[in-house]
Amino acid sequence: MIEEGGDNAFRVTDLAARCDVAIGLLYHYYKDRDGLIAAVRESQFLARIESDVEMLSNIVSHQGNADEILKILVDDMSDPRNKIRNEFRLDRMDALVAARHNPDLMQRLTNAEARLSAEIVAAVQQAKLDGLVDPAVDDKALAFMLEVIPLGTALSNVYGDYLPEPEAWRTLVTRMLLSLLPPA
Repeated sequence: MIEEGGDNAFRVTDLAARCDVAIGLLYHYYKDRDGLIAAVRESQFLARIESDVEMLSNIVSHQGNADEILKILVDDMSDPRNKIRNEFRLDRMDALVAARHNPDLMQRLTNAEARLSAEIVAAVQQAKLDGLVDPAVDDKALAFMLEVIPLGTALSNVYGDYLPEPEAWRTLVTRMLLSLLPPA
């Protein structure tokens, strides 16, 4: 309902009617309308990234090789033409925009991102131990980059004729990530 009409058009009474529950039940679980919206926006923000981080962590912790990791980072997470992933990216941006004027939501997203970032940093540290990442690479900088690149590819929705060819994009991202390998 929030995606259909936006935060301003959202009414708790309409949600209760659509779900066929008493409005009091919703207020039992959410302090107020803003709390319910914040929960939805937080869910949007986390929808795909949690499973991506878990998948990456699992591969690294099971001593995955660079090819497996590159496939996830380049072909799955960073493909600007993947329409399903673009929807998730836009949902994350929607949540960030909504948090701009909602301190409670901003705090929720900050807490969620801190948890995700810690998991990514741990995966980076494990990758360093496994010889997959140069020990000189800053853990937090790499963790940040691993989220920024996929999120930034949401620009593909408006990039038009300037969107690079798939193989050119794949080559660039692969070269960039390969530069993070330990020196030979």
